[in-house]
Amino acid sequence: MKNNRIYAGLVFLLLLGGCALKVTAVGEYDPILDESIHNIESQTAEHYDLVISNKGMNDGSYSNQKAFYSKMRGEVQALIIRAEIIENELKLKPLTDNLNELLLQYKDLELLHQISEEGSESLVTSFESAREATDQSFRAIVKYMLYLKWNQKQPVLDEE
Repeated sequence: MKNNRIYAGLVFLLLLGGCALKVTAVGEYDPILDESIHNIESQTAEHYDLVISNKGMNDGSYSNQKAFYSKMRGEVQALIIRAEIIENELKLKPLTDNLNELLLQYKDLELLHQISEEGSESLVTSFESAREATDQSFRAIVKYMLYLKWNQKQPVLDEE
């Protein structure tokens, strides 16, 4: 009986002590990161439109779009560094993970464009599928950024 009281007291103290700790579960909202993601998303949508609508024409060819892939890889890598800094103290790093996945998608998209026959229907079909995948990635990133923005506006409870 005495041991039960001791255990109950210890559990109570642990719970009470745990309530006093400040736990950070999400990173900080970064408006520069948010705007950069929006710009990359917009440029990517334009790229898909250009390649699909200009199939078989020089404008949509890989050789004319090579600079786009290089630019996007560089920009996403810069965003990954920024996200790693924001999420440095977090156990889970959803923004960094999603941006790393997006970087892989750009690499895969470039390879797809490189090996696809210019002007073929398979290029269009492949690009439409790739577009769905990148749209899904952007959706996940934007939802997380909106959550961070919302979370930033929430009142902070004073700790006593």
